[in-house]
Amino acid sequence: MRIRCELEPTANGGTALTYQMWLEPAGLLGRLVLRLAVGHWARARIQRVFRRYDELARPAPTPSHLAPLPSRPTRASLTRHALLQAGQPVALVDRLIEFVTGADEFSVARVRAYALADQWNAQRRTMLQLCLHATRAGLLDLRWETVCPHCRGATLTSSTLAGVSAQAHCDSCAVDFVANFDQSLELTFAPNPAIRTVARLAYCTGGPQLTPHIVAQHRLAPGAAGTLALRLRPGRYRVRAPGLTVLHSFRIEPGASPAGQIALGIAAEGEPALAPETELTIINPDIAERLAIVEHTAWSDQSTTAAEVTALQTFRDLFAREALRPGEQLAAGALTLVFTDLKGSTQLYREIGDAPAFGRVLDHFDMLRAAVAAEGGAIVKTMGDAVMAVFPRPAPALRALLAAQRRLTSPASDGAAAPRPLALKAGLHHGPCLAINQNDRLDYFGSSVNFAARLCPLATGADLVLSDAVRSDPEAAAIIDENRLRAIPEQAILRGFVDESFTVWRVQG
Repeated sequence: MRIRCELEPTANGGTALTYQMWLEPAGLLGRLVLRLAVGHWARARIQRVFRRYDELARPAPTPSHLAPLPSRPTRASLTRHALLQAGQPVALVDRLIEFVTGADEFSVARVRAYALADQWNAQRRTMLQLCLHATRAGLLDLRWETVCPHCRGATLTSSTLAGVSAQAHCDSCAVDFVANFDQSLELTFAPNPAIRTVARLAYCTGGPQLTPHIVAQHRLAPGAAGTLALRLRPGRYRVRAPGLTVLHSFRIEPGASPAGQIALGIAAEGEPALAPETELTIINPDIAERLAIVEHTAWSDQSTTAAEVTALQTFRDLFAREALRPGEQLAAGALTLVFTDLKGSTQLYREIGDAPAFGRVLDHFDMLRAAVAAEGGAIVKTMGDAVMAVFPRPAPALRALLAAQRRLTSPASDGAAAPRPLALKAGLHHGPCLAINQNDRLDYFGSSVNFAARLCPLATGADLVLSDAVRSDPEAAAIIDENRLRAIPEQAILRGFVDESFTVWRVQG
């Protein structure tokens, strides 16, 4: 069976839909049955289905057109109290409870926090934090999904990070792949069974809602060629064929060539550029039939990746024991790593005594944690007076450290005589690292972590020391300019990196 569905915009703002179906019977009886079943019965049913779709599409669509399944509102009301006690926004709490208990089963079976935030015009981080709190309150359950890089379908689902493995396999694509934190591991949510029982159904992996990155497919007979007329957005694309290891990459750029050609399975040099409206000819030189798949290589920005979630203070506070299994390690992608230390803390203990000094150190931890959490980062661990923190990007890390230094050096708000101000030394670096299990906690490892740790001792407490990767980030550079800070380059040889001199930036003012 082969199905083709074409949707074309019309001049009046509507859509013209053409739906075609081909079936090949195995014998004479099948041919007679298909003529009756498809030619008459199925045609009428399909027309009724599409007209029903049209009725649903005319008003503003909502995710709950279908009849909701029975829920347990009493239990849901108890979770509402817990969420409000945790300081979550009342309006979003009520809307989430209404959605979980009243929306159709397909919509709530796989809840993506960022997609829900975009749909409700809410802040993404606020919605993610609400879903995490809702999980602790018993309204939702979290799920870690290992996503195939080809079909983007979930190949494995686990309720904890301990159930995740770096080595993964996709049955649909028949490929092995290495899972990582920044693309292949996504956090989704579903109703807690005490609130509502939802069956999670697997639909066709070819559906456009599940695979929006696939822009075209074409089945080619042995030795055949086919031309696709494509209208694509600028970006990077590739052509692949299941069963073949060679991937063919190309770029879409305005003003580039209006036509291109690819031979499946034959590696070519370079990455050709094609125009947004282009004709792509695909040749199948193989002796077997091949399915050519054209896909956009960019991942959905509505995906809540493990790299982002585990760098969020709310997640680490609520799920402190969420960690990989011992010995497992996954690439965490590029993160901004921060190491801080208190200058002169040993002298402080000698001057004012152990108990008062320890109290001030604890206050400094609380203040630093608040500054980090406010910018979407997380404290990974403390080591004496030192702190390791992580952020998804350099700019929030820079804002958090500037705020923390200002807070530590600001005078008392009540006008009382303030104790000697504390000086916070800090080093910031952005680079790839590995996520590991360290002392039953989620931690990070790698040369980027070591590099960031070596920057902190270079700081004086009246500045911040940035790596070249942080200083060159456009958002971080804008923060330096807006705050009229001085970024002074220096050459430094870092402990453990003796074979090379690095450019570091001392940010003052």
